[in-house]
This record gives sequence, C-alpha cells and structure tokens, in this order.
Amino acid sequence: MKKCIQSILVATAVWLNPATPILAADVPASVVTEDSNDPLWEMRLAGFGRYGPSYPASEESQVNIVPLPLPIYRGKFLRLGEDSESPIRGRVFRWERVKLDFAFDLNFPVDSDDITARTDMPDLDLMLEVGPELEFQFTKTPKLGGHWYLGLQLRPAFSFDDIKPEFRGVAFSPEFTYQINFDAGRDSIKFRITPTWGSSKYTGFFYGVNSKYATASRSAYEAKSGYIGTDLTFSWINTISERWQFVAGTRWSVYKGAANDTSPLFTKDYGIGVYAAFTWKFWESQRRTVIPN
Repeated sequence: MKKCIQSILVATAVWLNPATPILAADVPASVVTEDSNDPLWEMRLAGFGRYGPSYPASEESQVNIVPLPLPIYRGKFLRLGEDSESPIRGRVFRWERVKLDFAFDLNFPVDSDDITARTDMPDLDLMLEVGPELEFQFTKTPKLGGHWYLGLQLRPAFSFDDIKPEFRGVAFSPEFTYQINFDAGRDSIKFRITPTWGSSKYTGFFYGVNSKYATASRSAYEAKSGYIGTDLTFSWINTISERWQFVAGTRWSVYKGAANDTSPLFTKDYGIGVYAAFTWKFWESQRRTVIPN
C-alpha cells in the first residue's frame, strides 16, 4: 500500500517539478482573448524517465520511470502545465522583466537496501519542495542569441511517508538560466547553473546519521546547514507536431566543498544524470484563450 501511495505522489510531484521538464514547450506570459489559437484546456499523456544519483553526493544511481496524464490550463491569472520548466505559475506579481512565481523541486524516494552507505537505515521518502521564486530577465531582446534570467528560490521541503507530510527544512537556490529558441519556437535549449544551500534540518534528511544507526564503518553524524552543491543542467525541448513534444537533458552536479562532505553518507564529489520525456495531446477544449502579451 505504501509503495502504491508513493507512486501516486511521485507522479504528481514529477508534474510539479521545475527541474523535470516533461511538459509543453516554453511560451511567454499570456492574456485571455477571443482571437487566440490556443485552447483554454488540454489533456496530455506523458512518459518520463531519469537515471542519476540516488540523492545528492551518493555514489549509487537509480532509474525512475513515471507515466502520467497532464492537464494544461491557460487562465488569465493561473497557468497549469504549459511551461516545461515551470508547470504551475501563479501570477503573484509581474512588472516588465521582474516576476514573482512559485518554484518546485523534487527528490525521488530511495530504498536504503540499494545504497551501501545506508544499509539498515530507514528509506528516504519522496521529498517535495515548493516556495516563492523572484525572477529577473536581464534584457528585453536576445543577447548573444538568447535570453538571460536570474531566479531566487526559497523552497520549504516536505517528505511523505504514505500521504502524511513531514517538514524537512528549507533550501535556497539562485538559478542562472540562458535560453535560446530556434525554428520559430519549435525547438529551444536551456542552460542552467543552480547552486543550493540548505538548513540543518534539510541537509540532515540526506546526511544525518542517528546514533542508533551508527556502525563500525558508519559513525553518528549531525548534519550542518550550508552549501550542498551546484547543478549544471542542459535541456532540449522539441515540438515535433501540434500533438507531440519531446524533451531530453543532462545534469552535472558538483558537491566538492559541501558543508557536509565529512558525513559517512556523502560518498561522491560529483554526479551525472540524464532524463528524457514525451507528451502527447489527445484532447483540447473548443474555447480558445491565449496569445502573447
């Protein structure tokens, strides 16, 4: 039963996760109009797969495959699913090239039996992070072929044992993004650099070792707040047709110099991951709503 509930939570969290670009291609902010060509509602089927470190600074990696249905809604103040990098966007505040939205991130559940350093320790539950993001677009027109952004994210984290959430501290990430659009927007690529810091409760989720789980080769450890690591992400989003879209990407993670690099659960200074996804639109509403501002 727990595995079933976690699978549902994983599928939901993958859809929410901005670091997991599996949805429709990026489009600009929009307003409602009768002359728009885009539907107010769409329904898509998606498949997502990733291979990467089981948790930050883990020497073991794992595969995660998630199929799920995806609703897309293009409202005047609430946007669901239309932006591949930020599938839920509430228009909290927008002014020219500054906006305040919500940021999401996700850590997949980990079976400790599959992790040498975590043998006989509790499993790591699914952890979902959500909080405000203040984003700045540096220029109105492309520079060096693309647009440049800086996002400041503060994300409280919650893990889920079955469906009961537990607060796991707070993460902070400044995210630098460079985006280029090709072929009238049918293709786009993104480069992102994301260093992350966490509170002691947040880092303790990954690196803390309670004394009752200490062994001869794994000493007790109390995690500290501070720097966790930096992710360098490259993603390619291809709109194959009106109904089909494809996404692929890779992420390089560097953990050297992290505040908790002396933890017995910190077992590697770097990590490499890959991911791919597709979406297929099988239904849309007759009501049309959105055009660029």
